[in-house]
Amino acid sequence: MRQPVHESAENYLKAVLAIRREHGFARAVDVSERLGVSKASVSKALSKLERQQLVRVVAHDVRLTEEGRAVAERVAGRHEFFFGLLRAAGVEERVADEEACRMEHCLSEDSFQKLAASLTVRPCA
Repeated sequence: MRQPVHESAENYLKAVLAIRREHGFARAVDVSERLGVSKASVSKALSKLERQQLVRVVAHDVRLTEEGRAVAERVAGRHEFFFGLLRAAGVEERVADEEACRMEHCLSEDSFQKLAASLTVRPCA
């Protein structure tokens, strides 16, 4: 069984996914700018993610593996869920984004699914 992916790795994967959706490709420098971290930190993180088979770097293009994409999409979906919930509650956009980023990592998959299901709008009788 694969080791769990740590929060920082999830953030790198989510950033790569977002950048690739916006531009069709992702470079280490783009990840650095998106996350506000040094290029050296990105290089180290990408090397670790490559060893974990979550990304591949081909000619400066950072590509998600199938498993890396699945992790990134799961985390991005959680972020969207919590961001929308916080915004609907009246939380300012910047704060909602920051707090959604923290919240996306802290629940087990089972707890998240149950929370999401319990908050799904049900039709009135």
